[in-house]
Amino acid sequence: MNWEVLTTAPDQLIAESWCGLIRAAGIECRLQPGDAVGFMGVSVFPVRLMVLKADVELAQSILDSYVAEDENPENEEDPEQPEADDLR
Repeated sequence: MNWEVLTTAPDQLIAESWCGLIRAAGIECRLQPGDAVGFMGVSVFPVRLMVLKADVELAQSILDSYVAEDENPENEEDPEQPEADDLR
């Protein structure tokens, strides 16, 4: 089997969640061995998700449908927040 890195999650809990979404769609998913350090508890370090090479595109589309990029980056103003002048 040809396993390929799909993406990197910020920590083990998120990696397990993302793998769960992918597995629920019928795609094999596993965490990169060595990234999730089990003997020390849950890893707070980035963890790579692996899927079979043939499933990379489908797995990515599944993740994309559930996990959106930040829609309000820090460098943009929040349109919902009132301006300082509006509060006076």
